[in-house]
Amino acid sequence: IIKPLNKSYFMIDSISIVIPSYNESQNIGEVYRRTVEVIKKIGVKKYELIFVENGSKDNSLELLKKINSENKSVKAISLSRNFGYQSAIAVGLKYSENDYVCVMDGDLQDPPEIISKFVDKIKEGYDVVYGIRSKRKTNFLNKIFYNLFYEIYSKLSEIDVPKKGGDFCLMSKKVVKNLNSLSEKNLFMRGLRSWVGFKQTGVEYERDARYAGKTNFSFFDATALALDGFVSFSLIPLRFILITGTVISFLSFLFFLFLFLVKILHVFGFFDLSALQLPQGLTFTNSILTLSLGLVMFTLGIIGEYVGRIYFEVKNRPNYVINEIIL
Repeated sequence: IIKPLNKSYFMIDSISIVIPSYNESQNIGEVYRRTVEVIKKIGVKKYELIFVENGSKDNSLELLKKINSENKSVKAISLSRNFGYQSAIAVGLKYSENDYVCVMDGDLQDPPEIISKFVDKIKEGYDVVYGIRSKRKTNFLNKIFYNLFYEIYSKLSEIDVPKKGGDFCLMSKKVVKNLNSLSEKNLFMRGLRSWVGFKQTGVEYERDARYAGKTNFSFFDATALALDGFVSFSLIPLRFILITGTVISFLSFLFFLFLFLVKILHVFGFFDLSALQLPQGLTFTNSILTLSLGLVMFTLGIIGEYVGRIYFEVKNRPNYVINEIIL
């Protein structure tokens, strides 16, 4: 007889917190203080905070070195330049050493206090616990953009990626091990996290506003990440092109056949063309040409996104270059 897991006897012995950081000097101290406070409440025996310093231009690295001199459980990995948020997560996962790994923003939009709720779910036997953003403290246009992305992505993706689920999560070492084994260059970590499988669940939380400073994640960055998500986990855009092209070709053939039959009937005197009242002049022709050209450009754009990603995969460049590791 298999007895249910007793939460009171389940302990997380060690945890790694991966924190991507770019120009977050105003937030590092508070992130450190609050995160360590939460870890102590959880009762973890061993922990490490891995700040992935993504080529910041402020004094973030100096602050991290100072904290490291006082607490060796705080580590920093400095990259040679900004390789992007997703690559920073990949670095932290690779260098994490403990049984469970948490990924968290470095601007306190992901409240460290939610980690304790993640741990409660881990105690129930889950391998991955991710945050679900029930509310987001941002402007109206950003809310519309994010909601639209998740709605479209849930329809297009060929894997089950939770709506409003971000990169904030807690994973077991076996999940992290599988993520580290992947060699993709166009990273979309929350999609890869779903792709590897295992037992997963979500915890709702209210996403806070930044603690201090201005966001370093622009609308362009968000759009690029959304495209990576669409292209990396779905062939539906390419299939859409195939279906659209097939339908248009079929309708064009029917229209051509109709005009051919009408012309034949007119030649033999069975039909009067003037009774059809077909569109005359260049306006109709230009409209058809414009529509066709737009469709062709749209098609080339979608194909280009896939080809571009194949190009980056084939070059096989690393996702990041490490400048310095502070242990």
